[in-house]
Parts: sequence; C-alpha cells; structure tokens
Amino acid sequence: MEVVPEDVRARLLLARDLAAAGEADEAVRHLEIAVALRPDDGNTLYNAACAYGILQRKEAALEMLRKAIGAGYSNVDWWANDPDLACLHDDPEFHKLIGRTSQAAG
Repeated sequence: MEVVPEDVRARLLLARDLAAAGEADEAVRHLEIAVALRPDDGNTLYNAACAYGILQRKEAALEMLRKAIGAGYSNVDWWANDPDLACLHDDPEFHKLIGRTSQAAG
C-alpha cells in the first residue's frame, strides 16, 4: 500500500483478510478507498460486497451488489453461491437482485 496506494486489487484483498480477522474498521477503510478509486468497476464493487458480507454488514453488501449490477456485473451463478455472501443467501432482497439480473441476462 505504501508503494502503490492506488492498487485497488491489493486493497480489496487486504480488506477481505481484515474482515475475516475481525478488523472491521480497518477493512471498511480500505473498502471505501477501493470503491472511491473505481466507483464504476463491477468487479471492484462485487468484491467490496463480499468483504461486507464477511463482516455481516448486509445493507452495505446489498448496496455494493446493486452498484455492481449497475456497473455491468452479472455473474449471478457465482454470487448466488459465494460463501462470502452467505449472510445474504436467505435475504429476500438478495433473491430479488438475483432474479432481476438473471432476467436481464437471459
């Protein structure tokens, strides 16, 4: 991070690891920076959703998924089964997003 602070992928990987380690505040800080650097990148937004999912922050994860869809991310088969998003797998809004994305892709 010190050498290339704009490395979004490194920030996302670090945020995921920090989330898994229970370092929520630091994980969110890196997520916010990553999203600010690439606010219209579907992969960035999807990976941010995953880190929020690990943190059990459902609303933040759903918001990132909505933005990822808006940015063109549509790999529904992947995120419907992604263990990082397990906290959303029973959420009605999550299923609505999957349904809308599946219909748009099909």
